[in-house]
Amino acid sequence: MYNKGDYLILKNGGIWHVDSVEDDDVSLTEHGGGSVILLPQKSKDIVRTVVSKEAITEVIDRIPFICTIQAPKDSVRKELYDTAMEAYDEIEWVRIIKTIYLRCQEGRLMESELAYGKRAKGFLYGEISVLLDIPADKAEEYIKQNIDGSW
Repeated sequence: MYNKGDYLILKNGGIWHVDSVEDDDVSLTEHGGGSVILLPQKSKDIVRTVVSKEAITEVIDRIPFICTIQAPKDSVRKELYDTAMEAYDEIEWVRIIKTIYLRCQEGRLMESELAYGKRAKGFLYGEISVLLDIPADKAEEYIKQNIDGSW
């Protein structure tokens, strides 16, 4: 199912490197964190492998054209954030990040929205870090440079 050297996305957060595969288990090390865990290959905590380098560069190129999340009230917005996060999809993470950034600029940000933004950035920047071999804390700068700053 998974191979040594793969990178996986886990529900609890982060990007994890497959160190070894033995029988039905995978030994994983957190990218950038160093934590080590052992999970069954069929664990529901494992969402998927990371996308390809080509796919992540395409996502970055599309960022200026990705729409934000629009909702008439806070409760609906929270539901849309939850749905977007449960998709574990790069485009959805970008939608959340852009929405929260713009709402912050407009002074309409709910405090609870910051956690969604942090989590979405963790997943997206982690994938960018692994696939493009740059530190996760430099991913936002990399994105801005590659899309002419128009998040």
